[in-house]
Amino acid sequence: MSDKQQPAQPQYVAPPYFQQPHDDEIDLRELFAALWQGKWWVIGLSMLCMLVAAAYAFTQPNVYRAQAIIAPVNNPFQLPREQQSPLPIHELATALFSQTMTDKMADLAQRSINVATDVQRTQGTIQLSAEGTDPAELLNRIQAVTETVDTAYKSLMRQQTEHSLNVLNSELKRVDSEAVKVSLGEYTADQTYKLAMLNHPSTQLIQVVKPATEPTSPIKPKRKLITVLGFLLGGMLGVAIVLVRFAFKREDTE
Repeated sequence: MSDKQQPAQPQYVAPPYFQQPHDDEIDLRELFAALWQGKWWVIGLSMLCMLVAAAYAFTQPNVYRAQAIIAPVNNPFQLPREQQSPLPIHELATALFSQTMTDKMADLAQRSINVATDVQRTQGTIQLSAEGTDPAELLNRIQAVTETVDTAYKSLMRQQTEHSLNVLNSELKRVDSEAVKVSLGEYTADQTYKLAMLNHPSTQLIQVVKPATEPTSPIKPKRKLITVLGFLLGGMLGVAIVLVRFAFKREDTE
């Protein structure tokens, strides 16, 4: 044997996937075993939370929604296309449910006006809706608008047109320029025609596209959904309790 020192042999190191798990790592089999042992916690809490959620859901009153759709009448004054100037639907909605219009409709309907509005720009319509626990009352709230909105809007437009005519007539008496008088005279004639149309009972500015009906199916509470969510919440709570107990037991054994 040679007197020279033999070179050190390299030691074999097992790859990480061959190494034994550390003590602080959780064995999935132990975890599933703990969940199986604590299955009654999971089942019990799931059932308990489901019953509590169902009791809450079935004690809540039914909430209904009544709806209707209104829209402006196309060219109500029978004007040529170049003379038509309809309001954009969002501006019309603002005008229809201004404080002045709401007061007018309330006077006509002999009740307060309390509806929500949703402007549907693509269709050029306004959706009315009301929510509550009394279907008949909801229908009355919507009808208080659909049955009075056209009359109230015609009254408002009539007042504005009469005011415009008074101003125009005053200006015609004051100005001396013939060109200005001709221009004002043409506009006065247009406003006079518009006022005559507004005074005619057959003229309609706002039409009811979809009338309201008394709702029969509640929109909430979602009892089935609430019950299912209660069951799932109880299951999650049960799993959490089982895992916490498993973690404490594991620490005690170590």
